[in-house]
Amino acid sequence: MWYPFKKSKKNLTISEESKKRIEEESNRVGKPQILFLKVYRDETGIGNVMVTFTDKAELKHEFVSFENQTCETLLSLGELRFEFGKFYFYPNVDLEWKKSPRPEIHQLVSNYIFSEEPLYLESENFSKLRPILRNCFQKEGVVSAYFQKNLCQLEIPNLTKEKEERISEEILTYLSSLYESPWEG
Repeated sequence: MWYPFKKSKKNLTISEESKKRIEEESNRVGKPQILFLKVYRDETGIGNVMVTFTDKAELKHEFVSFENQTCETLLSLGELRFEFGKFYFYPNVDLEWKKSPRPEIHQLVSNYIFSEEPLYLESENFSKLRPILRNCFQKEGVVSAYFQKNLCQLEIPNLTKEKEERISEEILTYLSSLYESPWEG
């Protein structure tokens, strides 16, 4: 039976080159190998994906294993490629602008989560945000911001196409950086 209100779980896309490299490593080691993916964050909070080989256990995924459920949820939206002798993770961020009933309120919906908990900030509190968001919001004249799950709602009195493009670029960069939250530090 099909349930239209239920989203199907998306799995990490793995390139054919990655699969070939896993097969090569399995042959080299002499037993089945899979990739182990882990997200670690640098001192600024930017997430980096560490990819290593590990022995394939009985009930593991066909090609990958994740450090934990949070890591799997975050990385399942992206794509893993083997290029130039290294594995690369590409987040594949989707971002869509939506209208709201109020002309000065603009909504951005993403396939990635902005914030697990609801978060509302006036412009005078933007200093608490990560620099990429803080600088963008201040530069583009954002009056307030609201984050909840996959929604970022911005109050911008005069949104132009140019402002929308600049904000979109910064938000895409923010989401692609795999931060845990919009809070700084």
